[in-house]
Amino acid sequence: MSNATNFRISNLSARVGSDIAGRFADTEARIGAVPLDILAASGAWRYAGGVLTLSDGTFRLEDREAEDRFNPLVAREATLRLADSRITAKALLREPKSDRAVTVVEIVHNLTNGTGFADLGVDNLVFDRVIQPDTLTHLALGVVANARGRVDGTGRIDWNARGVTSTGRFTTERLDFAAAFGPVQGASGAIVFTDLLGMVTAPGQRLAVASVNPGIEVNDGVLVYQLEPDNILQILGMTWPFMDGTLRLKPTRMVLGAAEDRRFELEVEGLNSAKFIERLQFGNINSSGIFDGVLPLVFNEDGGQIVGGRLVSRPPGGNVSYIGELTYRDLSAMGNYAFETLRSLDYREMVILMSGHLDGEIATSVKFDGVKQGATAKRNFITRRFENLPIRFDVNIKAPFFQLVTSLRSLYDPAYLKDPRELGLIDAQGRPINGGVIGPDTPTPAPTATPDIQPPVSRNRR
Repeated sequence: MSNATNFRISNLSARVGSDIAGRFADTEARIGAVPLDILAASGAWRYAGGVLTLSDGTFRLEDREAEDRFNPLVAREATLRLADSRITAKALLREPKSDRAVTVVEIVHNLTNGTGFADLGVDNLVFDRVIQPDTLTHLALGVVANARGRVDGTGRIDWNARGVTSTGRFTTERLDFAAAFGPVQGASGAIVFTDLLGMVTAPGQRLAVASVNPGIEVNDGVLVYQLEPDNILQILGMTWPFMDGTLRLKPTRMVLGAAEDRRFELEVEGLNSAKFIERLQFGNINSSGIFDGVLPLVFNEDGGQIVGGRLVSRPPGGNVSYIGELTYRDLSAMGNYAFETLRSLDYREMVILMSGHLDGEIATSVKFDGVKQGATAKRNFITRRFENLPIRFDVNIKAPFFQLVTSLRSLYDPAYLKDPRELGLIDAQGRPINGGVIGPDTPTPAPTATPDIQPPVSRNRR
């Protein structure tokens, strides 16, 4: 690495009098040890009493690396002073398209021994519709978007014959943004760089997060991460309290700015299904049971998807019961009877499997094992004969991810429930059509916004 400091001036004018002064344009400056170049500089200059001063300076600052880490910034009204082989300079760097201030830079450089430093000050850098993190660095693409909030901080770059070191510390009291694993609200904390130019942090950086919504909002989490050489983001984990249990984002790594599959795995431990039902506002359902499992997520240029999500109830199982009233009382005597019989189910084990695209359809399979009537279900001579038989229910749901919760609620909430006469299951007198199964002789109902629910295991298999 060359440590030479080079200036190239293409256009220089001078006026000779009691001092020497003029203007300069199309000027480039490079401090060899520092991988940042000053290009297209122009302004006024003056030489008097052995001191050279530059004023009203404008220039463009660019990253010298083959693949830029930082997008160009511009300055105007910059100043520089050269006296006794010592350069001091100051400039306010701005984002060129918006002209918004990004950082104040103060530089000191000794031409005799090639040493120097630059102090950086970031005061009230606001991310909004005008400026986003990827406006300043392409490395933020695919990692952070739609940022809203303020960042403050300081940085320091030192150079000498041995090379360059750079450090920095930046803080935010509240930053909202979209991440691959869901919208983030109220992120706060500090990030400490051990190599600011190389975008490398100290190990174990921590960011407090007020809420994240990977499908269901979770609150008061802590993200632990670090930036490593070669633009690697190492997520060491994130933890939230979740429905009396814990939701964890397991460790993962990604290369910033690279087109690659980004993999995340959410681990659920000790989810209380009663709290889950309460959060989803299913007013007519009671549930008990504790669940553990994982939700693997993959994001790439084709979007995001759940791959092999699995939640499993802990022993001894639990209960699912409907505590509301039957909306359609003319389903037929057998229909009403079946509803009352199955309104409360105890299960030994429940397994929930999920796979599919987040922006398309999610296939969800719910498997109940060791099923029997719960305490509030109606019993009679017939049902008692079946109490000791092993029963298993398989329920398959295929629906757009963001309508999945609505679909589950529609199973129980009369405000969401479709009239079976609209679905062609019964006629106007409440009599089943084709045994209550939509078949070839039944007109296919018009598509609706409510996703289809298929229980293939329970179909008539004559």
